[in-house]
Amino acid sequence: MKRTLFALLFCANTLAAQVANYQSEFNTINKNLMLGLGSYAVSNFVLSGIGYATAEDESIKRFHEMNVMWNTVNIGLAVPGYLKAVRGGDEMTFEEMVKSQRKTETIFLINGVLDVGYITAGLWMRQNSVNYPDQESLYMGYGNSLILQGAFLFVFDAYAYRLHHSHSKELPILKSVSVRATPTGINLAINLD
Repeated sequence: MKRTLFALLFCANTLAAQVANYQSEFNTINKNLMLGLGSYAVSNFVLSGIGYATAEDESIKRFHEMNVMWNTVNIGLAVPGYLKAVRGGDEMTFEEMVKSQRKTETIFLINGVLDVGYITAGLWMRQNSVNYPDQESLYMGYGNSLILQGAFLFVFDAYAYRLHHSHSKELPILKSVSVRATPTGINLAINLD
């Protein structure tokens, strides 16, 4: 009985340490992703600010205008996301970590679907700009911006999903512990690599 209790305590401590390490890696992935998104947003502010100020064509002006508006949202997501990842939050249990991992993957998948919607809306605006002669430049410029921003975000979200999904295969319990029934009871195997 003492050996069993010792083994269970050892497993719990080992698992807790592995989950803490996993959580640190999870936060590092998020920190780097948010740095990328924030850098993209800031570069859009600079380039589109200059583009807006120097553009003579009205549709190009509207393109840069929408880029700035769009990246206001991106920076609004990147800064809090980065700060949350840097802080790391409270130490999670295994169950909390699994839930957070799945939630994060789901968010990036849903965002990918939304990104296709942004691209589609941009294509529609561009295609139908001639039907709105008094706002043709706005439709053309905003449409082109939606296509660009949606395409960037689609690549970003697909990459973020891939990173997190690959990392999820490193969840401690999935690679370290196996439980199986035997004729004499339950066999608990722990890989300590």
